[in-house]
Amino acid sequence: MKKLIIHIVFVLTSLAGYAQVVSIPDPVFLDFLKLNYSQTINASDQLDISIAAQVTGTMSCQNTGITNLEGVQYFSKITKISAFNNAIVSIPSLLPMTKLETVHLYGNNLTSVPSFVGMQNLKTVLLYQNQLTQMPLFGNNPIIEEIIISKNNISTATSLSGVPSLLKLDIGENQLTQMPDLSANINLQELICWSNQLTALPSLSNLVNLTRLNAGKNKLTQFPDLSANTQLSILAFDNNLLTVIPDITSFTNLTNVKVYNNYFTFEDLLPYAALPNFSNIYIYSPMLAVGGDTIDAYYNESVTVHSNIDNAVSNVTYSWYEGATSIGSGTTDAVAISQTSGSGITNRYLYAQLTHPSVPDLTIVTDTFLVRFNPCPASANISYTADKKDCGNSGSVQIEVQGYAPSQTSYILTSTSFGTVEYYNSKNINGLIDTAYSLQINFSASCSVNYNGSIKMPPVDCNEAFMTPNNDGDMDTYLFAGKGNVVIYDKYGKEVKRATLPYEWDGAGNHGLVQPGYYIAVINGGKDRIYISVLY
Repeated sequence: MKKLIIHIVFVLTSLAGYAQVVSIPDPVFLDFLKLNYSQTINASDQLDISIAAQVTGTMSCQNTGITNLEGVQYFSKITKISAFNNAIVSIPSLLPMTKLETVHLYGNNLTSVPSFVGMQNLKTVLLYQNQLTQMPLFGNNPIIEEIIISKNNISTATSLSGVPSLLKLDIGENQLTQMPDLSANINLQELICWSNQLTALPSLSNLVNLTRLNAGKNKLTQFPDLSANTQLSILAFDNNLLTVIPDITSFTNLTNVKVYNNYFTFEDLLPYAALPNFSNIYIYSPMLAVGGDTIDAYYNESVTVHSNIDNAVSNVTYSWYEGATSIGSGTTDAVAISQTSGSGITNRYLYAQLTHPSVPDLTIVTDTFLVRFNPCPASANISYTADKKDCGNSGSVQIEVQGYAPSQTSYILTSTSFGTVEYYNSKNINGLIDTAYSLQINFSASCSVNYNGSIKMPPVDCNEAFMTPNNDGDMDTYLFAGKGNVVIYDKYGKEVKRATLPYEWDGAGNHGLVQPGYYIAVINGGKDRIYISVLY
């Protein structure tokens, strides 16, 4: 029994000794440890965990070609890892390294990193210039001060509410579309989120200690309120899509402000141009091209083009160009061009340059104004679709024009039967009672077209009649036979005559002889209808 106990103790001791060593999978990292921490590597090239756990200070293994840091976690008492500019693709969990304060892993090939949650002594994490696709997890890191994870492929941001001591966050040059809530990071002094895909920033009202903010090169269309961030000295929101500058006219600590490559005009910049050292502090040129439009007109028309920029600002000079040719300049926002003739459509390309004496280093250039001069449509360019479902409904017509037809086009229909003229402002016309119309289209003062032929309504099987009450002895009256009553209405639904059957109508209404036109006779409350065209 005594020998058995001794044997068991020997086996357990051997197993315990075996458990104290691990292999280092990366030969480059192994060579580094053998050279710099030889006491931790045994004769079998294995790491002695118990000895590694006694190592203190800093581990610096940068620029060595390491690809895997497996094994570093056993150096639980070191305070700093400097393993930048290697080829590292994998690192183990660093949670056993309870003394760790600084992590320098930038310039590697990392696609992910373990969580940093709970590392109480961590102060600095530098992970920029890797291939991370997600922001590392932070939380319950009470003294962390600096996180730099720029130049990655991060598209998702995680909360930083567990790092209240954070002083600097650099998450620039990633693929973020949304920033995390920063309201708990009240000590933040530097926020860098430039070169992402951000369309908006979170509220910055709690960040009263902020001295540097770089949100340039994003897709911001609006900027958060900066009224609480009066300590700002460096501010950049260049290369965005902003149209309004946040109010920073009262900020006295500003030393550098980048606002260029947005949609700001002189109206936006002039309040700042009056500030001392404006030209030394603000970088405002160039700006993105603003305005631009497509304008259609007809040959022989004069077209006036407006930039519609800074019309309420005095002393703006508008210089208009067609290509490299100057076509007008002055303080009035307008230039007129015309085209007498051409083959098909003639395109003219214009742009304006705006200058102001108070901001001499900036020229605002508009986007291109395309003026298309069109030939006046001919009758052959006009077609129509007519519809009439039954005799109880008036007809409709839809007119189509091949080519340019301005919104102010007017359509004039003249009734073939009655000679009445109606004016319409739409190509879709309803309420037509005649069987045919002539058509004239007025496109502009210099372009008017008469349609060859006539607009013909489709025939329908109707109980129709014609009468000409002109006392010539031919179709002067219409006889309503039978028994009951008849009510005669005009085309607008207004009653013109009511009578008892049988009744011979001679064209007389309630106020004398009716006008030429289309009438509906409703017999016995609608049991029958007769459509009568009265002609003279």
